Amino acid sequence: MLKRLFFTLLVTLSVMAFAEDEAAPAGPQVQYIYFEPAFVVNYGSTGRIKYLRTDVALKVSTTEAGAAVAHHKPYLRNSLVMLFSAQEAEIMNSTQGREELRQIALEEVRAVMTQLEGAPSVDDLYFNNFVVQN
Repeated sequence: MLKRLFFTLLVTLSVMAFAEDEAAPAGPQVQYIYFEPAFVVNYGSTGRIKYLRTDVALKVSTTEAGAAVAHHKPYLRNSLVMLFSAQEAEIMNSTQGREELRQIALEEVRAVMTQLEGAPSVDDLYFNNFVVQN
């Protein structure tokens, strides 16, 4: 009797474990890739030197994209430094300008990843901190 109860319990647990494995959704594996240290650049072409300090995070949907972005972080960082330092104060000092800069930075990152990996890989770009000194 005890053997039969043990066997029934074992079969029940096996079926439950199998059902859990099949029910688990295989949705996107969202990851955030953070650039550290923060970006600190001077910008603007006239007058006093102006500074930007910003923290940037990239959103990717697959572990493969995350690995590719992490591998190319130095190249991506250089591209973003060049982009940020080429901006004028009017862009940096308005909310609309910052959103435009975020979109331009996202396009730049996607272009670099497409050039290096054949796919844009990055879903979005976020400024987690954005401080300017005029």
